[in-house]
Amino acid sequence: MKWHLSDKQVALVILSGQLLLVVAVATLFFHLQGEAAARSALIGGGIYWVPQCLFSVRVLAFSAGRATPRSVVADFYSGAGIKFGSTILLFVIALKYMEVLHAPLYTAYALALLMQWILSFTLNNRY
Repeated sequence: MKWHLSDKQVALVILSGQLLLVVAVATLFFHLQGEAAARSALIGGGIYWVPQCLFSVRVLAFSAGRATPRSVVADFYSGAGIKFGSTILLFVIALKYMEVLHAPLYTAYALALLMQWILSFTLNNRY
């Protein structure tokens, strides 16, 4: 039996999977290195997850029935700009104003990014 997820469902599955992964990585860092490492992992995962949420909301906010090719491209470009800008802003805030451990922060960020790629390529055999 083959099933198909809508774009909004795919986005929700990906965001949920990333959030669960970030919490699992933070829990692992907590047990291995303590509270500061876990906090840093949560911050690193959040630096990827929050902009991804903003991108998903921007791109999926409008009905596909009323969308034109031009509006879809514009939504993707504006969503990508929002994601890029918010990622830079969150990295600056975390690295300049917070006490973070770099290895857990970057590890959680990279794993959330990797989860995005894996789920995007596998869900609904879209790629």
